[in-house]
Formats: sequence, structure tokens, C-alpha cells
Amino acid sequence: MRSLFLKFFLSFFLVIALMIGAAALIGFLYGEQLQKTIEDFEVGDSMKIAAKALETGGRAALLKWRDGTPRDDGVMIFILDDQGKDISGRRIPFTLERIYQRLGGRADELRRSNTKEIQNNRLSLFLPQLQAPSGEVFTFLVSPEAFWANQDIRVLLLIFAVLISGSVSYGLASAFSRPVRKLRYATLSLAEGNLDARVEKSVGKRRDELGMLGRDFDAMADKLERAAIQMIELLGNISHELRSPLARMRVAVELARRKTGEMTEFDRLDQEAERLDSLIGQILSYTKLEADSQINPEEIDLDDIVSEVAENVNFEWKQDRVVVKSSTINASIMGFRGAMLGAVENIVRNAVKHSPTDSKVIIRTSVNSTDAQIEIIDDGPGVPSQDLERLFEPFFRTRQSTEADANGGAGLGLAIAHRAITLHTGHIEARNRDRAGLVVTISLPIVD
Repeated sequence: MRSLFLKFFLSFFLVIALMIGAAALIGFLYGEQLQKTIEDFEVGDSMKIAAKALETGGRAALLKWRDGTPRDDGVMIFILDDQGKDISGRRIPFTLERIYQRLGGRADELRRSNTKEIQNNRLSLFLPQLQAPSGEVFTFLVSPEAFWANQDIRVLLLIFAVLISGSVSYGLASAFSRPVRKLRYATLSLAEGNLDARVEKSVGKRRDELGMLGRDFDAMADKLERAAIQMIELLGNISHELRSPLARMRVAVELARRKTGEMTEFDRLDQEAERLDSLIGQILSYTKLEADSQINPEEIDLDDIVSEVAENVNFEWKQDRVVVKSSTINASIMGFRGAMLGAVENIVRNAVKHSPTDSKVIIRTSVNSTDAQIEIIDDGPGVPSQDLERLFEPFFRTRQSTEADANGGAGLGLAIAHRAITLHTGHIEARNRDRAGLVVTISLPIVD
């Protein structure tokens, strides 16, 4: 079916039609069966035997006949007195009680009367009655012994309605919620950076509005993926193109310095060229992560990664700030060593850079049954709470970082780390310490 509107419309229409049809059918079958049972009972030998018992022994004999005579005709018998009560005190089924209220009190009158008023008030069936010698009238209510025939028809209809409406509602809810859940999961996956998330094999094959939505989602995801790839390729191409004129500029500066001697301007040019070269290197590192994802991963020892990072950063800062590896773990992950090393090193360098002199940056590691965690803890000023979620965005720098270091980085180090951790199906987050400082936590799935 190509339209959700038609599905809902026809489903509700079907439920209503089934309810009406079931009510009519059950009422008709019940009435036919009950009328046949009454007619067969009234003209059969049972009624004659009951009349004889009543004549000879009264109420007691009639009750003895009903309760003591074995029955093989599949009929339930209730004998009511003038007060409408069963002579043995049994509860009368609701349906039979309604029939008695409608017909029982007037049955003998309707049999004997020939007035036009009564003749025009034609009823579908009458109830058998017997009169005792004492004048007391007993009315016989008979019905089939079948379970359904002695239940309240309204209850049967209610049960049938609940079953049918529940089945149709469950089918509708499943047909609607299942593709919506798949679309939601694909949307969340796309939002987390998984640009190859698609729903073509599940939702996209449908021929209704949800299928159209699924195909539109896939088309949007295709465009986003192409745009991301083009952006990465553009960044890579621009970075490569900038390397050549930058190298020529640095050579020209060196030649000018040799001709004219040392000048402050030359030092400034060297500084800016070095900063630009560092920025280009970071951009190339960011774009290279996409290429790394196409290489077969290998098993990486996380403790080796952390130890190498601590050694490298300590050597660079010459004990001005100390990186302390506070624990050792025996855990391995599947991934790309260069990308993982660069990710941890970028985070540690950032922590060292923003820590006060003579302070310590602590790298703490731990492992559980499924994940390994690496925590980088510094004593720096921390990050404003509103900036924590944006800390790993490319080119994002906090206001404090920009004011404190106008000639510092471009805000790519943590973005590179985030991309590398995501590439390893891990998770990275940052939070402020209770006192001054920042904690960056990396979680990575370990090899069993």
C-alpha cells in the first residue's frame, strides 16, 4: 500500500466493519439457536414429562424432574416462579434474564389474546409455561449448553472488539514505529559523524510516505558525505599548495638576511612562517585521518602509547612542566598507531601548554571488562562550562586561550584528537575539576 493515509483509514474502517458485522452475526446466531432450542423443548417429550410431574407432585416434583433426569439433548433448563426467581435458587444468565423480562410476564396473555393491539405487537419467540394445580405459573427458560450461548453477549462482543482492535492497533504501531526507530538510529549515527549511515535496505524500500522519507534521508546523507569529502580534499589540496610558496618565502627571507644582516623584521617573518607551517601540518594531519581509516587496523598496546607521549612531551618542555604517568595497564586496542599516538599527544601538549610553570600533568589509565580509559589531568584555568561541548570542534578556541596566546595554535589539536578517537569507535569528553584544572577522558574498546 503506497499511502499511510490509506493504511490508517482502511484499518480503522475494517475494525468498525468487523465490530458491526460481529455484533449482527452473534446476535442473529444466538437468536436463531435460542429460538430453535425453545421450540424443540416445547414440542418435545420433556415438556410433557414436566407437566405430568407438576400435576402429580407440584413444585418439588418439578424440581426433582429437572435436577434428577439425565439429559442428552444439550439443553440448560431454568424454571422460574411468579417472582421471576429460579425455583432452585440458581443464578440466571444475564441474556436469559433479559429475555424473561421482555417476554416471560406476558407470554400466557399473548397466547390467549386476540386483540389487535397484541397482534400488532408481534414478538420473535414465546417462553414455555406450565400452571400448577395451585394456580402458580412456572416459566421455562432453556438455552443451549454451549459456553458462548450462556454468556452476556455484550461481554463476548467486548472481548471480540478488544482482540480485533488490539491486533490491528499492534500491526499499525509496529508498521509505523519500526521504520521510525531505524530512521532515528540512522539520524543519530549521522549526527555523530558516521556519514555512511543509510536506511535504503530497510526503510527506503517501502512504497509509502515513510519510504519516501527514508529515500530523502539517504539523499541528504549522500550530499553531506560528498560535501565532507570535498571539504577534506580541499583542505588537503590547499595545505599542499601552501607548502611550496611558504618554503620559497622562508628561503627568500634567509637570502635577504645574508645580504642585509640581522633585522627584527626577519625574525618576525620566520616566526609567522613557522606558525603557518605548523598550521598547515595540523590541517594535513586532520585530513590524513580519513586516509588512515582505509588502512587495515593493527593491535596497539595502549601503555606503550602513553609512555611514548609522556617521554616526548617531557623532553620537549625540559622539565619546565612535568608529565607524570601515574599508572600502568595491560590493554590493547585495534586501530592505527600513528593516529592514536597523535591524538593522545595533542591532548597532553594542550594540557601542558595551559598549565602553570612547575606544575604536573597527570596521565592516569584504567581498564574494565570492555573499555580502557585514559585521563589527562592538568592544573590549568579550566574551560568555561558553555565551551566544554565545543572544545573538540575544528578551529574553536576559547576566549581565554585567544587572549592569553594571540600567536598560539589554531584550535585543531583537540579536533584532531576527537576525530582519531572517533575513528577508533571510542569516546572523548572534557570536564572541569572541582578546583582549577581540566580533565579529558578517553574511552576505547579493548581487544578481548
